[in-house]
Amino acid sequence: MMKRTEVIQKIIDAIKAKTYLEIGVFRGTNFFPIKARQKIGVDPYFSFTNRRMIKWYMKNIYNILARYYEMDSDTFFTQGRIERGADVVFIDGLHTYAQSFKDVKNSLNHLNRRGIIIMHDCNPQSETAAFPAPSKAHAAALNMDGWSGEWNGDVWKTICRLRSTHNDLHVFVLDCDCGLGIITRGEPEGLLCFTPAQVDNMTYNDLAKDRQKLLNLKDEDYLFEFLKTI
Repeated sequence: MMKRTEVIQKIIDAIKAKTYLEIGVFRGTNFFPIKARQKIGVDPYFSFTNRRMIKWYMKNIYNILARYYEMDSDTFFTQGRIERGADVVFIDGLHTYAQSFKDVKNSLNHLNRRGIIIMHDCNPQSETAAFPAPSKAHAAALNMDGWSGEWNGDVWKTICRLRSTHNDLHVFVLDCDCGLGIITRGEPEGLLCFTPAQVDNMTYNDLAKDRQKLLNLKDEDYLFEFLKTI
């Protein structure tokens, strides 16, 4: 099964992206291997040492010119730190519907014409993994029965909201690595008919009953078909 780093890099290569923005870098597990001319990382708290960063300088030369902003994404976007716009944005910050939707909207305002947004954690496989909480630590503190430690939050609702309220966006989710949402400008592949209030009130049971339709869920091999169109 493909991981997010592989999917992101294939998309970067396909559109010859120059600027890559990642929201939610944390340890840099995904950020450091990515190859793009200009890399921008945003996180309220970077959890990696200078030694690890230098090690990745040697492994991937594109990290040398990378820029790091230790702040929340709202502050980053407010301060307008993407001078020439982003070609590819990866959103993996706070795993909540409210914040992920805000991150998508802000990213769209800074996205270049052919730009692509990729969002992690869009296809939770259990009610506990999808539990709405402000952080994984909060979810863990609830000591939920049957929780495996995997936590995606309710990011999936952002996909439903976009597919219901934006007739200018093509949105689908690749069925790999906890669900990778792909968002581009263009004609939608079937709109949903939910109001924002209805999306707010959705539960994991709604997702479980109609996952394929709500997420426009695609097998991971669909990525190669998609790459031919961009």
